[in-house]
Amino acid sequence: MSSWDDLARECAAWDEAGRSATWWWRDDDAVSATAALDQLLRIARGPIALAVIPARLEPDLVPRLRQDRNARVLQHGFAHLNAAEAGGRKNEFPDTRDAAANARDLRAGFQKLGTAFGDQFLPVLTPPWNRIGDRTVAILQSIGFIGLTRYLPRTAPQVHGVNQVNTHVDIIDWRGKNGPPGGFLGEDACLDLFIGHLQARRLGRADPDEPTGVLSHHLVHDPATWRFLEKLRDFLANQAAAHLLDPSAAFREGHSQTGKLLGSEE
Repeated sequence: MSSWDDLARECAAWDEAGRSATWWWRDDDAVSATAALDQLLRIARGPIALAVIPARLEPDLVPRLRQDRNARVLQHGFAHLNAAEAGGRKNEFPDTRDAAANARDLRAGFQKLGTAFGDQFLPVLTPPWNRIGDRTVAILQSIGFIGLTRYLPRTAPQVHGVNQVNTHVDIIDWRGKNGPPGGFLGEDACLDLFIGHLQARRLGRADPDEPTGVLSHHLVHDPATWRFLEKLRDFLANQAAAHLLDPSAAFREGHSQTGKLLGSEE
């Protein structure tokens, strides 16, 4: 298992090579202004991407995020409801669902978040459960999306014309490998994931230009999860090679325009 010393050595290897070990932070399932959200923003103290569920958006979230200009709003599906066929893996926008319904929901969510959050809305889709049908990905650019973010190392920087920047360090133990499902994955396991992706990038086994993404879910964090995030933030801030990216910089690279912020029927 990995340790903080191991992470320091990996960061030092990046520094010795004259390279920047970029990373970014995405947090999913934001819907309202809660104490957990306040704690997340307090710990982040810097650029963070909040994946907001459009259909569940509560009015109090808008003024709360306007108080923190470091927060970037991504679109977390539409209603975060499973539309997969019986027995299939959860997916809100599978290719087995009616294509017009997929497009309608994505456009509705896009327009709602663009109207509510203005320039804080970064037109990037975070599909619930990190899954989406390929035919649906193919229409994202026409709606106005500039980016797509899922989980695990990307196979290409762009997919169907939108930038792809994924996450790689899910800090929640959804399957209950180390305790009750939904608890903290554990410090060693999270460091394994973080160091593993950094090392794969440095050695050319993964796309070196894809920043290492931390994935959190503030509504389910326990005290150990919060402690780890705070410790990781402070630790990386003291590593010369580590650089926390603003999500806007990560996703807008290569795009001369941000797309149609209120959507399109074309």
